[in-house]
Amino acid sequence: MTLSKRRLVIIHNPTSGMRNKNRFSKALLYLADTDCEVEILKTKGPGHATDMTRELVARNDPDIVLVAAGGDGTVSEILNGLEGGELPLGVIPLGTANVLARELGVGASIDRAIEILIAAVPVPVYSAKANEKRFLLMAGAGYDSLTVAALRPGEKKRFGAIAYMFAAFRAASGFRDMELEVTVNGKRHTAASAVIAKARYYGGPFVIASEGGIEKPRFDVVLLKNAGFVAAFRYGMALLFNRLSRLSDVQTLITDEEILINSSRIFPCQCDGDICLETPLRISLDPAPIMILRAPGNQSTAHTAGPETHTAR
Repeated sequence: MTLSKRRLVIIHNPTSGMRNKNRFSKALLYLADTDCEVEILKTKGPGHATDMTRELVARNDPDIVLVAAGGDGTVSEILNGLEGGELPLGVIPLGTANVLARELGVGASIDRAIEILIAAVPVPVYSAKANEKRFLLMAGAGYDSLTVAALRPGEKKRFGAIAYMFAAFRAASGFRDMELEVTVNGKRHTAASAVIAKARYYGGPFVIASEGGIEKPRFDVVLLKNAGFVAAFRYGMALLFNRLSRLSDVQTLITDEEILINSSRIFPCQCDGDICLETPLRISLDPAPIMILRAPGNQSTAHTAGPETHTAR
């Protein structure tokens, strides 16, 4: 049976603005012109996408292609319901950053998303666990987690990506006193902030791990050494222009081993853009891949994980 004949079960997060409602309607119109059978399940609140995914996994139906229609938060919930199942996953990007969609060669394009849903072949990718929380894109503690923790309810829906700038200014007082102990490949490192990247992209179109990718069973551990608002601004501008790895106080470590993050005080941590954990954090690869629909030829060059270290000069 060809993919275009399979049944697409779309888990849709309807709590978005009018723009994304229009984008979802556009996606459904495109799908109506294909041979796909479409079933739509709407989430009713936090955690509902995880519960619905577990129910779909329990059906054990080989013809189902699961589709996340929402942002990276919706994908994260679905990911945490996929454990033990073999459902292939696709995306319709309706979020703010859409990091996974960019990783898959979809970007923000509804046209491209539908092309991939009806024509792409599932490929294996590797997720990870932070304590008991699964993630596919990144986990972080420091600048990003304090910023995400400072987001106000409904702010992202109202202002989009600009909401993170407002949140960063509110969180700025906490930037002065940050110190993490990050253990990678058995060696302890001290940093103000750490991003444990599974994906190449971060926060949207910005590249944080140029040689990384979700198809690789490894982590790119990005350590930002200095604390403070000035350092945060400098790191942010470097990320904006894809020059973060060139800074002398940024270190990138590559590993496929377990990573530990500790701090002298309890520190909030983010996984795939949501605050859901706190230090101490234990991060490990999930050895069993999940299947995902991505654009042909969009994979990064294959690389075997190992205890390599790259320090910006």
